[in-house]
Amino acid sequence: MKFLKVEWTKKRGAIALLATGLVVTSFILGGYIATGNLNPWGNRHYYQILNANFQECHTLSGVQACTSEHNVLYNAGALWVQQVTSGETPTGGVCAPSATCGFKYIAMSAGTTAPVATDSVSGATNGDCGKPTDTELTTNGFARAVGIVTDISGSSPKSSTVVLTFTATATQAVAKSCLVNQSTAANAANLQLATATFTSITLQNLDTIQITWTISWTWT
Repeated sequence: MKFLKVEWTKKRGAIALLATGLVVTSFILGGYIATGNLNPWGNRHYYQILNANFQECHTLSGVQACTSEHNVLYNAGALWVQQVTSGETPTGGVCAPSATCGFKYIAMSAGTTAPVATDSVSGATNGDCGKPTDTELTTNGFARAVGIVTDISGSSPKSSTVVLTFTATATQAVAKSCLVNQSTAANAANLQLATATFTSITLQNLDTIQITWTISWTWT
């Protein structure tokens, strides 16, 4: 009987040890999933994702249509966001955030050249929408202007928007939109954050096109 008792005690001890091992393994695995670190007592991994999305809705002769197109967020624009978040002075002569410097302005171009993230997109020339290859529109109702900004509110994930409606004052083709940081073209402090190209649309006098830039924010 003592022999059986000893064996049963050993079995219970083994079961308890196995259960404890499973709990510890589950804890470490759960910690890894939550933090990306096998040491759950180590530092957590905090992250923030910046993403820009584009939509245009145009009304031609009273008929409305909308499209959402792929866009390119420029390396130089992302660098500006990182630098001002870190409290640094933006490089390349680009302005620091202020009431007149921020990505709340929308510009247009008739150009169709596809943008590339590595494009040079700052300064009095390349900071214009469409550059470094195409030309920014400044007439016929399509001069760049400040959009209506809706800020994020609440917990992650959230989106902020910049919305602007252009009204044509003469016949004009448009095929590209840019989110920029200044109110005027050919400005030395100009910088483009993102650009989207879409199928060229020819607007007649009083036709409208509404541009919506959505900035998606995710953090933890």
